[in-house]
Amino acid sequence: MRVRREQVADDGLVVVRGGRLDPDVIRFDAVEAHRRFGQYGVSVFAAGDQDEFDALSRDRLSRFGILTVMRAGTIRAAGLELRPTFRSPHYTIMLPDLDADLSRLLACENEIRVNPFFRAPEE
Repeated sequence: MRVRREQVADDGLVVVRGGRLDPDVIRFDAVEAHRRFGQYGVSVFAAGDQDEFDALSRDRLSRFGILTVMRAGTIRAAGLELRPTFRSPHYTIMLPDLDADLSRLLACENEIRVNPFFRAPEE
């Protein structure tokens, strides 16, 4: 994974999922990351403030009606690394001890937000 030299502030918003947290989906994503990159992790997007969050919701996440959001500091306080990977605003929550780290991630305080910019896929 390509790593950048930046960090989202502890009060920054992290969109962990388009949709609700599903342990099976997160585990699958982490295993796929391990298969591709040799490390367990899940892809997320970070926003430093509400304007950046709205831009993400409008653009990259518009296909999701709801978004699961956490604060960066909450993720770090759980003992998880939030690594700036690939192109901004992409991050990866690293899960080196998959079972224990997945449990910690799922226990993090989160918020389900309705995406006001949701656009249903055209059929």
